[in-house]
Amino acid sequence: MQAFIRDLLEHKAIGSRVAHYRHLPARPARFGAPARPLHPALAEALADQGVTRLYSHQAQAIDAARAGRNVLAVTPTASGKTLVFALPVLESFLEDDGGRALFLYPTKALAQDQVAGLRALSGGLPGIRPPRFEIYDGDTPDSMRRKIKADPPETLVTNPDMLHLGILAHHADWAGFLSGLKWVVIDELHVYRGVFGAHVHHILSRLKRLAAMYGASPRFIAASATVGNPAEFAETLVGEPFEVISDSGAPRAGRHVAIVNPGSISPYTAAVRVVTESARRELRTIAFTKARRIAELLYTWLVQEAPELKRRVAPYRAGYLPEERRALEKRLFRGELLAVFSTSALELGIDVGSLDVCVLVGYPGSMTSTWQRMGRVGRQDREALVVLIALPDALDQYLVAHPDLFFGEAFERAILDPWNPAIAGAHLVCAAAEEPLRRDELPDRAIAIAEGLEREGRLALDASGERWVSFRRRPQRDMNIRSAGAPFTIVDVEHDRILGSIDGMRVYHECHPGAIYLHGGQSFLIRSLDADAKRVEAAPARADYYTVVLGEKETEILERLETGEASGHPTGFGRLKVTVKIREYQKKRLFDGEPISTHPVEAPPLVFETTGLWMQLPAAMPGLMTAEGLHFMGGIHAAEHAMIGLFPLLAIADRGDIGGISYPMHPQLGTPAIFIYDGVSGGAGLAERAFRELARLHEATRELVSACPCETGCPGCIQSPKCGNGNKPLDKAAALQVLETFLGERTIPADAPVVELPVPPPPTRKHGITRVDRRGEPVPQGQVLVFDLETQRSAAEVGGWDKASAMGLALAVVYDVGRQVYRTYFEADVDRLLVDLAFADRVVGFNIDRFDLAVLSGYTDRDLGKIKTLDLLKVVHASLGFRLSLGHLSEANLGESKGGDGLQSLQWWKEGRIDLIERYCRKDVEVTWKLWSLGRERGYLLYRDKAGRSLRVPVSF
Repeated sequence: MQAFIRDLLEHKAIGSRVAHYRHLPARPARFGAPARPLHPALAEALADQGVTRLYSHQAQAIDAARAGRNVLAVTPTASGKTLVFALPVLESFLEDDGGRALFLYPTKALAQDQVAGLRALSGGLPGIRPPRFEIYDGDTPDSMRRKIKADPPETLVTNPDMLHLGILAHHADWAGFLSGLKWVVIDELHVYRGVFGAHVHHILSRLKRLAAMYGASPRFIAASATVGNPAEFAETLVGEPFEVISDSGAPRAGRHVAIVNPGSISPYTAAVRVVTESARRELRTIAFTKARRIAELLYTWLVQEAPELKRRVAPYRAGYLPEERRALEKRLFRGELLAVFSTSALELGIDVGSLDVCVLVGYPGSMTSTWQRMGRVGRQDREALVVLIALPDALDQYLVAHPDLFFGEAFERAILDPWNPAIAGAHLVCAAAEEPLRRDELPDRAIAIAEGLEREGRLALDASGERWVSFRRRPQRDMNIRSAGAPFTIVDVEHDRILGSIDGMRVYHECHPGAIYLHGGQSFLIRSLDADAKRVEAAPARADYYTVVLGEKETEILERLETGEASGHPTGFGRLKVTVKIREYQKKRLFDGEPISTHPVEAPPLVFETTGLWMQLPAAMPGLMTAEGLHFMGGIHAAEHAMIGLFPLLAIADRGDIGGISYPMHPQLGTPAIFIYDGVSGGAGLAERAFRELARLHEATRELVSACPCETGCPGCIQSPKCGNGNKPLDKAAALQVLETFLGERTIPADAPVVELPVPPPPTRKHGITRVDRRGEPVPQGQVLVFDLETQRSAAEVGGWDKASAMGLALAVVYDVGRQVYRTYFEADVDRLLVDLAFADRVVGFNIDRFDLAVLSGYTDRDLGKIKTLDLLKVVHASLGFRLSLGHLSEANLGESKGGDGLQSLQWWKEGRIDLIERYCRKDVEVTWKLWSLGRERGYLLYRDKAGRSLRVPVSF
């Protein structure tokens, strides 16, 4: 290792580009003992595995768990966190035969990796049947799942996905397990941030709710990589306070750390050279990249440079099939692979054996991820080498200029917003399906979301108005807790095999027709994308280029939640609507990223609501900067790029988590503005964090841009690899003026002239009718008629319901709400009836659109679709997703029966009993009017489900 480090520092292409080198000395172990000795059987089982002493943090965790507190261990990789989990749990099993535990891991691979050690420790305990650890996840065979469900183990090992879909959704089958649940163990807690974390927060809330229903109140033990706010983050995720244990007693091997700034050579070329040389020296190496494409490309380039290493090197990333990942993990563990190029998929604590070199191809984006990845090497008291190869990226270059950040204690905050409305709403529907939701068990924010779900028809209130139930029996199946959209399957059509999957938010960016998709080091050309079938078809291709999409965005402020200022310039935070339009894609050369050609793309607009911040600038700035020869739009665009690039200084985030757009004049604000927003529907809490630390972000960004040695802007300061406009226009000098203005270092004279720019009109919302009821819903003005008719002939007699125009009018009854009078129309009066309906401000009926008007169409050539109808059946169907009869609604809401039906009316017609038909029709009109009035007054109608429960269906009349 020492020889390789010396050669690296002296390498003619690499050595001169080492911007910083530091040796981190080894640290010896510190041991401790619990306040009360471990159970003798457990101590004996540990001794059999060679563990005779505990690290100090392990002993501290055991004491906290014994005291009944929730425990969070925030210690480095390979610090013995498995025992932090296992010892309190196994000790409680020895003392209480009825207890159960649930171990949650973020990935199936990590669960598989950890369970072998847990079983070995458990198997060393005395007794005929030691406590069992069983995996229950998507890879568990159906026969094994049935056995586990029939005879649950003491410890169930799973992931949030299976907890959501397979356990909570079928909780009655797990009643015995849930009633005895004493422990919930959560490994890699820091992974549960952002959208995924919001889902997991609600899954854990549902778990606690059902456990309480069965009489259990579990305690939590968790482990996390180091983050800036461990206690706050854990409490937000789980909803309970934690005791944080962060002083690790585990030994740490010495590490040599080199930060390389490649400068004129490609960082990827530098990475390939480092990995090639380390592999040739039989040093086992892991290289982490920031994107799937890069992991695949680096593998391809290494094989081209060193073909003798082809069988000893491999790429590894998410999107591979499970069996492919398992095979690679085994080869790495056994030492068959000398090097692997991985995305964050191997960042978590899967045991891949002893590694020597970690190459970070680009700063991972957070100190948390950096130290997690560095922790993969140097185990078993062997010194290791970590090489960070900086990309020409704003954040990487900031780190090169501030290397002390890399070795300091300034870990970023993990951000979690559990109240993303779409996510919280979906889980409230799931919770209501599992067990009706009581109003008194929900916080105010959840009640507001539940009421919205009720209006949408996804939840129903019972007649008392105190409990919500779900219309869907298994709504859990409708939700993907790991992605922002439904996943698409990518298929190699030439070999009829599945390559992998991609989520709906990224599919048009990476898998549009004509895109190059990389898998296993091979290029595939995307032939087609079927949005309905969620299928992408690809074929192997030789390509010396990659593809990126270009387009434009629009941002509309929906609601202002907070306001502030930056040196006197207004800022705000609120709800935004973002529209992304992909218009074309570029082919770029593999090695230098230079554009080759541009091609059109057909893709639907991606429209989503999120949360974001905006920063306003003086209206006079565009004119003043133009007079100075600067490009104002290029300045705000460049400042936006640079701020987004440095955003991870505030919170753990990737570039894709954050979006931005700049306006020389925003129509709603009336001034120039820069927007930064969460890149997921509903928001993730990241933009809110930036809003609270804008001054810090402005200062760091100004420092980065001013210190960058480039003249007009480069990827290290103002260019962005994600820019949908191809990094045009950009103006570095103008960006500095923008940032200085936000910091109060540059002022705009109050009397500076404002150059009038063409401003599009602000978005308008046409409501048509302006009068609203007590719930804020619009109500009709003028004449309202309630209408029903009966026919002379049945559908069978005329050849089907689609021939309603041939059924003939027996009579119609109209109730004029304003005049409070009934009118009857016979076939001879049909022209007058049509005129009255046409001139009414609203015609209320039940199935009026599909039936009544269809019958009347047989008497006229007019377009009856212009009649302003309100169809109660259509409104109820829109809320429920299924139809209810008028008789059902009448009995459920009014306690009245209809007094007849359509078949009876037809019989009366044949008998000439027009008086009975009129009485029957008038009763239907009366019922319809009462239901319409009741719905307007209450905002809902009642109905009875198959279980006989009286539920509310929200209506807007």
